Amino acid sequence: MPEPLVPTELEAIRRRERRAAAVARTAARVASERSLPATLRALAHEILQADGLAGVQVLTNEHSGDKLHMLGIAGFPTSRGRSFFARLKECEQRGADLRMIEALHTGEPVIIPHRYQAIMNDPAWEPLHDYHRYPEWDAFASVPIKVRQSTIGILNVFVSPGKEIDQEGLEFLLAMAEQAGLAIDYASLLEQERSAAQRQVRQQLARDLHDSVVQQVFSMGMIVQTLKVLSRGEHPQSLQRIQEITEDLEGITGSVLQDLRGLVAQLRPSAISGVGLREALRKLEATTHRQTGVVFDMTVGPVAEELAGELAEDIYHVIAESVHNAVKHSSADLLTISLDQAGLDAIQISVRDNGREPDSVPKGRENPWIEGNGLSFMRQRVERWGGQLDVTLDIGGVGTLVRAEFPYPGADGEPDTEAAHGSAASGA
Repeated sequence: MPEPLVPTELEAIRRRERRAAAVARTAARVASERSLPATLRALAHEILQADGLAGVQVLTNEHSGDKLHMLGIAGFPTSRGRSFFARLKECEQRGADLRMIEALHTGEPVIIPHRYQAIMNDPAWEPLHDYHRYPEWDAFASVPIKVRQSTIGILNVFVSPGKEIDQEGLEFLLAMAEQAGLAIDYASLLEQERSAAQRQVRQQLARDLHDSVVQQVFSMGMIVQTLKVLSRGEHPQSLQRIQEITEDLEGITGSVLQDLRGLVAQLRPSAISGVGLREALRKLEATTHRQTGVVFDMTVGPVAEELAGELAEDIYHVIAESVHNAVKHSSADLLTISLDQAGLDAIQISVRDNGREPDSVPKGRENPWIEGNGLSFMRQRVERWGGQLDVTLDIGGVGTLVRAEFPYPGADGEPDTEAAHGSAASGA
């Protein structure tokens, strides 16, 4: 008869079972879940529950270069994760020793005992003291998340007092980091599939362009050469033939124009076609959150249902470009967006982020937000309707605010641009 297990041995067996189950459940979720933040949040909770840790973070820079997005968090309040990266950069500027960045750059795990007291006693970590204070923890570990030999994120764990990470525990964290890498890679592959589908459409359009428009333009060139020859003569037969050829040329020109319009419409698919402005904005929110973890606070008023055509398309692209700039050029993790009617004759949109101007911008140079072509294109979209665009940087030291105002559409769904221009010119 085998000897009974002592409590420590029994606990070790149960811990192994919890870890194995956590890896299995996470692997199943990776294969079925299409939302990357949802997958990584669940992964963080699995790690927390399997090993009785104080807190877990999953951060990735897959879609934003040097900026880390916190896509998974457990143990700490979710609201604390929104400003984590910005505060982390503040700590770095104060001279804090960022061991998690070391794991990101070297691709090797980092384990530090008694890290809690060191951080709480170091003034350089003051911007994150409130974040780290509760729940109380002791040791810290940062494990790189890799995809095909490239480190694209880190898994941070905060160990409860009285516990430590042994070799078996580290192997568990490495296994979960591998699952996180698979989830991030799977999300990237989905985006690549969408891009590949778009490229396939473009290739088909190129073939259509060659088979229809190019051939017809060639025919037009031949006709023009024939007209040149006939125009040198003065016989009535020549004049009659010129008239017939001119009619042919007119018909071909109309056909080419129609084909070009159809192909251009396919090359520039409408973001709102078939779904409407409200649903297009919802998809923009979902896609951006899925890729970056940025949180949205979006308010879309009833006026969205009244907007259609090129006006709705331009409004969508102004908002989309503002979102893109906030994600690309700042440390924003919260975007507040509103679209609503302002008074009786205007539509107002605003996009505000909580990020900071990137540290890489030298003094005396403008924010890349302003330097790029995106702002110019946004202004063109607004001004074509007689509207106004305003971008305010560094509001109280934090964030960028984009505000645009469009004339309210008339009965035909389009703004009265002449009236709008007239009002602007008169100072009304």
